[in-house]
Amino acid sequence: MPLQTPSTAPAESVESLESSLSAREGYRVVLTNRNFLALWIGQIFSQIADRIIFVVFISLIVSHFGPSDRYSSFLYIAFTIPAILLTAIAGVFVDRWPRRAVLVATNLMRAALVALIPWAAQATGGWAIYYVAFLISAATQFFVPAEAATIPTIVSKSSLLTANSLFTTTMMVAVIFGFALGDPLINLFSLNNVHWAITGLFLAASLSLAFVQTPPLCVLEEDGRPPAASMKEAFARFGHEIQDGLRYIGDHPIVRNAMLKLATLFSAMVALCILFISFAKTYLFEDPQVAAQKFAYIIAFSGVGMALGAFWVGHSFHHARRGVMVYSGFLSVGLCLVLLTLVRFLSMKGHVIYLPQLLSGGFELAAVRFTARMVYTYALSIIMGVGAAFIAIPLQALLQELIPEDKRGKVFGVQFTILSTSSTLPVLVAGLAVEQVGVGAMFLLIGIPMLLLGVLGLYNRLKAEKSHVFAANW
Repeated sequence: MPLQTPSTAPAESVESLESSLSAREGYRVVLTNRNFLALWIGQIFSQIADRIIFVVFISLIVSHFGPSDRYSSFLYIAFTIPAILLTAIAGVFVDRWPRRAVLVATNLMRAALVALIPWAAQATGGWAIYYVAFLISAATQFFVPAEAATIPTIVSKSSLLTANSLFTTTMMVAVIFGFALGDPLINLFSLNNVHWAITGLFLAASLSLAFVQTPPLCVLEEDGRPPAASMKEAFARFGHEIQDGLRYIGDHPIVRNAMLKLATLFSAMVALCILFISFAKTYLFEDPQVAAQKFAYIIAFSGVGMALGAFWVGHSFHHARRGVMVYSGFLSVGLCLVLLTLVRFLSMKGHVIYLPQLLSGGFELAAVRFTARMVYTYALSIIMGVGAAFIAIPLQALLQELIPEDKRGKVFGVQFTILSTSSTLPVLVAGLAVEQVGVGAMFLLIGIPMLLLGVLGLYNRLKAEKSHVFAANW
C-alpha cells in the first residue's frame, strides 16, 4: 500500500484557525476543522452500522437455529477472536500504512462483507454467518487504531481533549441509536434485505473518510520510498512492545488492580448482552423472533444510563473519591441484576398505545404494548448503565494519569487485548449455562459477586477514612 504525501497546508491552516479562536468555543473549534468533521461524520456512520449489524446477525441466527442461546454466544466469540488476535498487532502495522487509506479501505471491506449476508444466511445451513462476522470484526480491528491515531494529526494539542470527548459522546449515542434502530430497519426492509441499509452506512462512512487529509507518516528517502523495515523487524518490535507493556503492568499494582476491575466489568457486560436475549425471550416477549430483535432495547437503555453517568461524573464528581465511585458502581450494577430476577412477579398484561412505526409502506400507526415488566427492566437498565459509567470512567482516568506517555500505547494495547480475552470465556459459559440453569440464576451468579465487591469495597473505604489511614487501594 503506497504512502500518501498530502500537502501540509491544511494542517497549517488548522493551526492558525484554532489559535485565533477562543478556547471557550469548545466543540465549535474542532467542528470548523474540515478534516476532523469528515473523520467524525465517518465515525458516526461506521459506529451505527456496527451496532445495527449485530441485531441483524442475532435475528438471522434465531431464524436459522432457533431460540437457543448457545448460537448467540458463538456470534460474540466470532466477533471477539479477531479482537484478541489483532488488536495490538493492528496498532503496530497501522503506524506503517497511510491512515486515510486504512480508514477508507476497512469500511469498503465491511460494506462488501455485509453485502454477502444473504449468501451467508443460506450457505452451509447458516454457519457462514459466523465467518462473515469474523471477517467484519477483523477489518474493524484495523479501523479503530487508525481512527484514534488520526485525531492527533489533524487537530491541535489544545483541542485534543474536546475532540476525544466528542468522539466518546458520539460513540455512546451510536450505541443507543444503533441498537434501537435495528428493529425498525428490519421492519422496513425485511430481514432478507436490511443488509443493504447497513452496506449504505459503511459506504457513506468511506465517502466521508475519503475527504480526511493527513500529514505524511514518515520522512521519505531521496527516491521517494519509506525507510526499509522488514516484516520480521516489525513483528520483533511488536513482541518487544507487548513484553514491555506486560512488565509495566506487573510492576505497578495500582495499574494492575484497575485493569482487573475493568476486565471484571467488561466481562460481565459482554456476557449480559447474551443473557439479555434469553431474558427478553423468557420474560418480555412470547415470540422468540420478536425477542431476538427487541432485546437490543435493553442494551440501548443501558447505553442511555452510561451516557447519563458519564455526564454526571464529568459534571459533578471532580472532587469525589474515585474508590467510592467505583465501588458504588459495582454495588449498583450488582443490585440491579439481583432486582431483575424479580421481574417474573410482575404482570405480562400491558397497555396498548399507537405509535408511528417505520414499515415497508412508510410510516404507519402500529400498536405497541408496554407492560410493567418492560418499564421495570428498562428502568433498571438505565441505573445499571449509570453504575457501569461510575466504574469505567474513574478507572480509565486513573490509568491515563498514572501511565507515562511513552508507555501508554504499549500498555493500552495490552489492556484492550486483556479485555477482549477476558470476555471470551464468560460469553461462551453464559450461552451454554443459561440453557441449563435459567437466566435468573445467571443474573444472580453475576450480580451477587459484584454486589458483594461493592459493599466490601465501600466498607473498607469508610473504615479506612474513619481511622485516618486512607489508602488508595485500587
